[in-house]
Amino acid sequence: MEYELSRPITVDELPNHGKKIDLSPTADELAEIAKRLDLVSLDVFTGSISIRPNMGREISVEGKITANFVQNCVISGEPVAQTMTFDLIRRFGEDASEFDDLDDDDDIIGDPMDEGPDPIKDGVLDVGEAAVEELALQIPAYPRAPGAEFNDIVDDIKDDELKPNPFAKLAALKKDLESDN
Repeated sequence: MEYELSRPITVDELPNHGKKIDLSPTADELAEIAKRLDLVSLDVFTGSISIRPNMGREISVEGKITANFVQNCVISGEPVAQTMTFDLIRRFGEDASEFDDLDDDDDIIGDPMDEGPDPIKDGVLDVGEAAVEELALQIPAYPRAPGAEFNDIVDDIKDDELKPNPFAKLAALKKDLESDN
């Protein structure tokens, strides 16, 4: 699969002491990521990421990422510029499966915050895609421009104009039936 920000790391070529990479996407990559994440624009997406092997045939990926992006306000549609810095902390495992979390065994109780390692596919993990996935999780789902507020719906119907409650008619019918007995 081709990702917008592909930074593949071949596990067999990873030195024992690990490796550092700097994210520095091109303008085209930034535009493609913005399109994928439904952003107006993604102007900055940088970070320094450490990749190192761990015991148990796992690889840890850790770094700090900064992103500057623009979203549309969910209320007014105005552009909302945001800057955020977040941590990227992921584990990848050679024996991990995409379906590990779909286990139906309720007898096993584990750490609910530990999602387990992501799978390494064909001996390669993509650090760029991991960073984009984390950005997708971090961006606000409902961005608001400063001062944008939802207005309450004003109902101008007066009490005497309200429709009769159909259950009130049933209650009256039940009362009539009970009084006949």
